[in-house]
Amino acid sequence: MRVLFVYPSQPDDATNRYRCVHLCEALSAAGHTAEHVSAGQDGVTVAHDIVVLHRLPWGGPGSAFAAAARKIGATVVYSADDLIFDLEHARHTGILFPDDPLRYRHSKREAEANLATLQNTDHALFSTEFLATLAPQAPPPVGAGGATGGAVVRNFLGTELLALSHAARLRREAFVRVRQDDRVTLGYLSGSPTHDADLADIAEPLAVALERFANARLLVVGTVALPGPLRRFEESGRVRRHPYVPWRELPGLIAQVDINLAPLDLTRPFNHAKSEIKFLEAAAVGVPTLAARSAALLETEGALLCGTDSEWGEALASWLSAPETRHAAAEAAIAALERHQAGIDVAGIFAAWMPAKAVTATASVTRPRKSKLVGKIFQSEQKFLRRWHYLRRHWRLANEQERHGGGTA
Repeated sequence: MRVLFVYPSQPDDATNRYRCVHLCEALSAAGHTAEHVSAGQDGVTVAHDIVVLHRLPWGGPGSAFAAAARKIGATVVYSADDLIFDLEHARHTGILFPDDPLRYRHSKREAEANLATLQNTDHALFSTEFLATLAPQAPPPVGAGGATGGAVVRNFLGTELLALSHAARLRREAFVRVRQDDRVTLGYLSGSPTHDADLADIAEPLAVALERFANARLLVVGTVALPGPLRRFEESGRVRRHPYVPWRELPGLIAQVDINLAPLDLTRPFNHAKSEIKFLEAAAVGVPTLAARSAALLETEGALLCGTDSEWGEALASWLSAPETRHAAAEAAIAALERHQAGIDVAGIFAAWMPAKAVTATASVTRPRKSKLVGKIFQSEQKFLRRWHYLRRHWRLANEQERHGGGTA
């Protein structure tokens, strides 16, 4: 079996690593040939049985790679790990950036183009069951009788991240054995600067916990804005900030944490579709997780799912007041991760998608000049929006720090 994954940007982007690079590793480990390429790469030769279009919009690279796959008789699969094929994607963006109509229009075009790709493929692959149910126009998975909108391979960790996390866990365990204080660090490691509402969702119970337990500290990673109830703890030095780090440095940062926090603003379907990556990454370092009870997350050992302020408060108090309970949860998280990794069967799903007739032909994807120009304009727009948002975010954080009497941003 030969599989080609095509993604829209760089392989180090988290979505491409988890949905393309890691799946390539799993297929290769099972004895198959798997490759991943950027959609922007010119002159790609398609000679594969299955071509996966990950988050690729139609009308550009998505349609070009689909046409090449059709030409040689390969199976075409659409892949997504976010709700980017529905207008909810644009609404989510509009709520996050109410004063940025350009970004809203960009997200709306992206959603429409991803939906078109979804509708023009043979099969669809998603990261959670809930996300699959939100794709009623997706082709049904083999053997499912149309019961859901696509097949599901939940996210899992790649070999390099597992190795880095194991090393970080050993260092962390060695430090825990010799530390003399009873300090407990709660960690919120935001993946991008769009998670203000997520942290704000647990601000009240988190503030109560910090007030009640004098040995508790909070580590906030990324350019997330600190909610009002938590600002006084930053002023007293009990809230530390750390900039966003590349993924290879993430295990070392997680190792500084005793309790991983994974809140979500659950007022929008977009967030309900997210997977358990934060739990997996923390579990690999031996850190248990308190997470929002979203529609996509599954109950698992080593994590407590919370849906209300009272549940968050009870969970925080339970782990802050009883070190033995917290340590048992950490061990359970490690074991749960091992079971999760062992239970992933990428090859089994892809085997069901093999074309009836073996693929022997090849096709080349060479983008016309107009397509390249449109792609560059689209990428430039994305880059501009990203940089503009970061600039505005840092400016706002600096203003907040000045209003509240300084501190470290």
